[in-house]
Amino acid sequence: MLKEDMMRRLRDLDEEAALLLPDSQRLRLVIVGGGALILMEVIARSTHDIDALAVSPQLRSLLADYDINCDVQAYSCNFAYNYESRLQKLPIDGQVIDFYTASLEDIVIAKLFSIRPQDREDIISPAVIARLDWEHLHQIAHAPDEVMANVLSDRSYRDFLYDFSEYERRYRPCGN
Repeated sequence: MLKEDMMRRLRDLDEEAALLLPDSQRLRLVIVGGGALILMEVIARSTHDIDALAVSPQLRSLLADYDINCDVQAYSCNFAYNYESRLQKLPIDGQVIDFYTASLEDIVIAKLFSIRPQDREDIISPAVIARLDWEHLHQIAHAPDEVMANVLSDRSYRDFLYDFSEYERRYRPCGN
């Protein structure tokens, strides 16, 4: 699925939600992973589904029809504790749904926890490296109320810090 197809699916989801939940308050859907990077236009590959980390409960029964996957909830500990404060609103004027992506920095952090080759490939993309706010990324990785506050074990955090320092050493542009 490419960006245009993802945008169409999200608009269609919003339209169906508006029909089925007309009296609903604003609903929210937070997209992460490769789908978020595609929507942010920092990678150009396709994806087979859209990963959603945070979804209003009223929407859950509709998601499978739009290839939106909530299984990523199991990996919520891979995101910094305050990731929600950095959400990026997508330019979709939903009738009932507000669509967001996690910030680029939060997605990089989550993908550093992953061992999947595709996740590692995504975060070494030249466009990702060029758009990262490296200072902010470093702060999120090391702040006690961010990654450390959400990770499941001290060992997992130490492993993350090692991977993060290697990522910074190899890909952070000089002078940053």
